[in-house]
Amino acid sequence: MKSALFAILLILAGGLTGLVAQPKIEISTGTSLEMGELYSGEKAERITYIRNLGTDTLLILGVKAQCGCTATLMTEKKLAPSDSGKLSISFNTAGLSGVAHKEVYITSNDPATPKVTIKFSASILNVLSITPRVLAFDQVKVDSSYTKVITLSNPSPRDAVKIVSVSTKMENMEVTLMKNQLMPGEQTQLQAVLHPSKSGQLNGLIELVTDNPKQPKYEVRVVAFVYRK
Repeated sequence: MKSALFAILLILAGGLTGLVAQPKIEISTGTSLEMGELYSGEKAERITYIRNLGTDTLLILGVKAQCGCTATLMTEKKLAPSDSGKLSISFNTAGLSGVAHKEVYITSNDPATPKVTIKFSASILNVLSITPRVLAFDQVKVDSSYTKVITLSNPSPRDAVKIVSVSTKMENMEVTLMKNQLMPGEQTQLQAVLHPSKSGQLNGLIELVTDNPKQPKYEVRVVAFVYRK
């Protein structure tokens, strides 16, 4: 008898719980976004909407990005039943390459889902792959010549790239490019010859200009530690 009464009470409690007004969060695009292909340095933005499918006011308590390269903006943080607010997710690819995976975290007063994670990914491309990005001349002597080689590759599977010009802002350095037109997957070399005339630490840059408006300019830092004979 007691067990039957207990079961009835549970059913009644469940029914009453269902009658209590509660908010319910929904992300219009789902919790997975694809940014597609982006060139390093580009900024991408995606818009999604947060909807309240519940019967009580939905409060957005926080929107936080995983890292500083991602920014978020929520237009409305208090949503009545059936209302929605715009969520803007912007992604800065500066300094990144390859496939990037990032996350945005949304916290609310939805009792069933107090925290929602939106995951997004992007394939970050470079017009040129440069090795090394810092050219170091160690233990070099005044009035002697030293040669270093930089490898330039075209990582694109489909697009050619032309290196329009190569110049240096490093004192007493000459640069020579072996080939200026690179087909997909092709590589060439850039030769840098240093003939220092004074001792100490020398700093400079090698600048490359391409015909791709997405990434028209690259810089290679040069450092040399020069000693007298």
